[in-house]
Amino acid sequence: MQEHNELVHADNDQTDTTSLQPMSFTDILDGMFSFYRSHIGLFLSIAAVYLVLGFAIDQISTLLIRANPGLGASAVIGFSAICTAVVSIIVVNGLVFASAHVYLGREITQGSSLQQAWRRFWPFLGSTMLWGLVVGGLMVTIIGIPFAIYFWIRWGMYSLPVLFEETTARNALRRSTELVKNTWWRVFGIMLAISVISFMITFILGASSGFLLSLAGIAEASEPTSLIETFRRLFIPTISEMGWFAYSIRRLFTLGIAALTMPIAPIGSTLLYFDLRIRKEAYDIEVQASN
Repeated sequence: MQEHNELVHADNDQTDTTSLQPMSFTDILDGMFSFYRSHIGLFLSIAAVYLVLGFAIDQISTLLIRANPGLGASAVIGFSAICTAVVSIIVVNGLVFASAHVYLGREITQGSSLQQAWRRFWPFLGSTMLWGLVVGGLMVTIIGIPFAIYFWIRWGMYSLPVLFEETTARNALRRSTELVKNTWWRVFGIMLAISVISFMITFILGASSGFLLSLAGIAEASEPTSLIETFRRLFIPTISEMGWFAYSIRRLFTLGIAALTMPIAPIGSTLLYFDLRIRKEAYDIEVQASN
């Protein structure tokens, strides 16, 4: 039980804690936006790291390809994608860690959130690889798809034990199993709703900004040939389809929208994690006793 109580201890910078109690489906969804709104400065300061570094990585790779055509565009793009993925993981985990402290009413800064995310990067990556191998392997066949979905949810809470309880990669999956046990359908519904809400907001903002930029004259050099191609150019433009300036503006807007909506899912997942701990482990009593 000791490894499950990383957040129970009282910090010197602790403020009045949030009312710890089980949350309903709507409480968790409402909490995503109320927490985001009330601490928007903290969450946006963390997400801004993704915007700045993501845009810098994109611009550097673009300049390398333009300056050295024989360098190998696929290799540069691949390396750029890996760097962007690392930044994304650290930022998302930083948002998760910050969400936990906000939920418990504790003071937290951008730097300490990202520092914890970086410190736990390798255990998180190990858990992700184990999760991906099983879920991805089962997805290969049609028969395995239902089992892949089952393990997707059963192990879907692994990131929070890695960050908060500082458990190992394998134990994080076991810990997720403990929390989800006997509540699989409820967790599935909440995680699905969080994902759909986050995706729809990102999609609407992305499509709207793309059309507005096109109307402003920052458009493709040639007209798209189909509806699918139109949406592809809105969200995944290439520099060959437009000038460098137009491409850079499009990428800046795309990354900015991603950064703006990035905190939604981490906040929702964190609220679900604590809800499960309160229901299964009386975590609220632990916190009250510690305080």
